Amino acid sequence: MKLMRITMRNYLIYPIFGMLLLSACVDQEVGQYPLDNVAPDNVKNVGVENLSGGAILSYDLPSDEDLLYVKVIYHLDNGEQVEQKSSAYTNTILIEGLGKSREQDVQILTGDRSKNESKPINVKIKPLDAPIYDVFSSIQMSNDFGGIRLVWENENKSDVVITVMRKDETNKFVEIDHIYTNAKNGISNVRGQESKDQEFAVFVRDRWQNRTETKVGRFFPLFEEELDKGKFARWNPPGLPYQDLGQGWILQNMWNKSLATPGFSTPTGMAKPMNITFDLGQTAKLSRFKIFQRSDAAQLYTGANVKRFEVWGSEHPNVNQDFSTWKKLGDFLSYKPSGLPLGQVSEEDMEYAGRKGEDYMVDLESPAIRYIRLVVHETWGSTTHTQIMEVSFFGQIQK
Repeated sequence: MKLMRITMRNYLIYPIFGMLLLSACVDQEVGQYPLDNVAPDNVKNVGVENLSGGAILSYDLPSDEDLLYVKVIYHLDNGEQVEQKSSAYTNTILIEGLGKSREQDVQILTGDRSKNESKPINVKIKPLDAPIYDVFSSIQMSNDFGGIRLVWENENKSDVVITVMRKDETNKFVEIDHIYTNAKNGISNVRGQESKDQEFAVFVRDRWQNRTETKVGRFFPLFEEELDKGKFARWNPPGLPYQDLGQGWILQNMWNKSLATPGFSTPTGMAKPMNITFDLGQTAKLSRFKIFQRSDAAQLYTGANVKRFEVWGSEHPNVNQDFSTWKKLGDFLSYKPSGLPLGQVSEEDMEYAGRKGEDYMVDLESPAIRYIRLVVHETWGSTTHTQIMEVSFFGQIQK
């Protein structure tokens, strides 16, 4: 009887096990093979909105229950075929990456979960010129200290690359700088060029390798040299007491050739405007200066970084508390390339203000000076103190 019970139990177990195994196989097949071979219907009532460098297609979706996507097929200006997909839960699809404006056919089709696709239908589009062409036409080049200055507009804030070239001694253009930008109103300085008459050129491209023609001009970079930071010194005249936070955040850190913390900081709770004075240790006719922002711990373009300020100068140390014996070198406003809200920064912002330092131009008619007075009216974070990691000054040193 005992043997019989075991045998009967096995007879019951084996069929159940077989059913489970069969069920597992069926489930596996469902995941691996198409459910059917019936193609979905295509979209209907296709509308076209032409954009700069592309278009948006809108349409009515078919009623197929297993519809998975809508796909558009088109060709870039270089002949490369591109496929873009949009889900079955939206009724628009974006075409992008096209260059010069021209009428062309694109194909639109649908696909389902069984990997069936409908027959494509042709749609005519005529995109506007890609954003690079508007950026290119707006570029203005001019002489600058140590190189040339570029100014441009980028209304769509598109990601573009401005390539700068210089003609070398073999009469060939060589690339000397690449400016990656999506700034709406852009400014960039190309430095490190000899002070002599020479030919420069620029062109603009995008990530799809569309590129403009080349703009060429002759320019004469103005002579300048960087002032020796080894001669800078802390200094404050009567009536303008020197203040720093201490705790390592001392004035001399502004010229220690380091962007690491600590830099310089005034104490908190200071009334505005905040005055910062120091001695350059050499008399110079300034062309420009750089201020490097504090960029650690998400401080860039926020916190105590300088935003709106004035710079005054004097050739001698005998100055008054008021501004009667100082010469104004300019009113300045910190520039944020991305234009993003407070607390948000782009890679371009990091490069401009954190690594390269913000460039501020001094009026060419300004007199030669030795002593500097920074007057800070506003910081990016509206704080009651201000911080500067490093400063650099450039110009023509009076021998």
